Amino acid sequence: MASSSNYHIPALAAMAGIAIAASGYALSSSSAESRRRRKRIRSKILKERDAKYITGLINTGNSCFINSVLQALATLASLRSYLAERVDERGDELDTLELSSNDYVLQSVAYALYTTIEQLNKPLSRPRSMAPTDLLHALERKTNGTINREQQDAQELFQIISHALSSEEEIQYREEPSSLLDAGTLRKMTGEHDSGCASPVALDNLETASVSSVGTMGSMWSSFSVSSVGGHLRHRPRRPRNPFTGLSATKISCMKCGYTAPIRHNTFDNISLTIPQTLNCTLQNCIDTYTKVDMLTDFRCRKCMLIATLEALEQEKGKMAGYSDEEKAEHAGKIQVLKDALRYNVEAPLPGIPLVNPTTTSCTTKQTMFANPPKSLCFHLSRSVYHPSGIVQKNHCTVRFPEYLDMAPYTTNGFLNTADPTQSLSSPPVPISPQARTSRTSLVYLRNMAAGNRFVHGRDGLNVALGSSKDNSDLVQNALPSLSLPAVRSIPYRLNAVIVHYGGHESGHFITYRRKKLPTGHDVRKPFTNDDHHSPVPETSTFWRCSDDAIDEVDIDTVLSSEAYMLFYERDV
Repeated sequence: MASSSNYHIPALAAMAGIAIAASGYALSSSSAESRRRRKRIRSKILKERDAKYITGLINTGNSCFINSVLQALATLASLRSYLAERVDERGDELDTLELSSNDYVLQSVAYALYTTIEQLNKPLSRPRSMAPTDLLHALERKTNGTINREQQDAQELFQIISHALSSEEEIQYREEPSSLLDAGTLRKMTGEHDSGCASPVALDNLETASVSSVGTMGSMWSSFSVSSVGGHLRHRPRRPRNPFTGLSATKISCMKCGYTAPIRHNTFDNISLTIPQTLNCTLQNCIDTYTKVDMLTDFRCRKCMLIATLEALEQEKGKMAGYSDEEKAEHAGKIQVLKDALRYNVEAPLPGIPLVNPTTTSCTTKQTMFANPPKSLCFHLSRSVYHPSGIVQKNHCTVRFPEYLDMAPYTTNGFLNTADPTQSLSSPPVPISPQARTSRTSLVYLRNMAAGNRFVHGRDGLNVALGSSKDNSDLVQNALPSLSLPAVRSIPYRLNAVIVHYGGHESGHFITYRRKKLPTGHDVRKPFTNDDHHSPVPETSTFWRCSDDAIDEVDIDTVLSSEAYMLFYERDV
């Protein structure tokens, strides 16, 4: 027995040695493969970082306006993400992109634009160019015509592309309710299997269906709620939103009667700013002009019209001596309807009562602000000057624009001013209305004051403490409600692309300055070194100057000194 054990000891030792050697070989192989993988990744990152070129676009004849818009769109990360969700049937649930096999998507403008701008974002070591024929064909199919290269400019083409994306989005994500008479839907509702038996879960689903009438078979099927089989219906993918679509708010107020019409909200995909006829100005000056309170003289105030109509009916009432009782009652009913409208709802419809215009035209104010700025903000600097003689010239005013822009001063906040027609739409209400609801903090303050406590102001005027009149050492911190207004949160944007037009109003050439980014959409950063103990920092802002198929690198100062025609900012989150 002992000899048998001694015989197996060398074999076990040999097997252990082989196992150790194999594990060591596996570890070394894994380590070597990991090193090679890191080297490949590092080489790829350096190649993308140091790439001197991107794909240019061939000018096929007066197509510089097309090329400039595509190069500008290619640098917007929010647009690339939006298009990726549009062309991937699985939405954003998975990390890897799988192009759709849907014929509608493959023929869409979104698909053609996605494939085009992805080609434009590939870094190159040598110049290369292509023609955006796929996108042009998709646009021509969408517009049922050809892109007119003699009359259109960059801003018009941008509007065509944005409108096409939004209209396709409506069709692609339109909900199509499943028919409850479909055999497949009914089978899923009842859980019917090949054996013809319904599962308990299916019976529960059937029992929870909302049935309002079961008198007949037809009424029963017509009363089923679609939500009753929600767990078995086709999954609805999350609908992406056009990143250029924003929401504006417009206020119109009457200076005569003080009435403010309901705030009207409208969507937009670009903002056209009027450039003053001066030597120079700033982008902020143009936005101030766009959002300032304007005076109108041709707007008809509804409340003034109701008052004028009521006065006219009151005057007619004294001249109805020879009218019948029914006519007098009808006339009195109209007067009462107008009084109720003036008291409760000025905008209420008044059928059968023609409104009378006031004898004097009322002066009104109008202001437009941004209610929900988009992810990608496009400004069009309108440089056309129309003379009375009919001549149209280009305004060469120098517009200074920043690399970083805060849209908070031009965006509505929590305050909506509808009381003072001369004030801004979002000016805070001062003084506070006495009908305002008292907050819990204010009630605590009033209760302490009623108990005989006093308040002590801090050095900054806001840190207030309450103390007993007997013992000042025991202070109650922050018992007084803050009288400061809520801080307005900034809405930062960063410049990503600029379209420049050279020449006059009738002819010229479009080019684009676009921010240099990695193919992933991230900023170009300095590589790690052995002395770095923190994350790499972004390099100085570098842009590509894209003039059709000619691509060159420029610095941010060159971009900011250009004569901009269109500006593309993106939310800097």
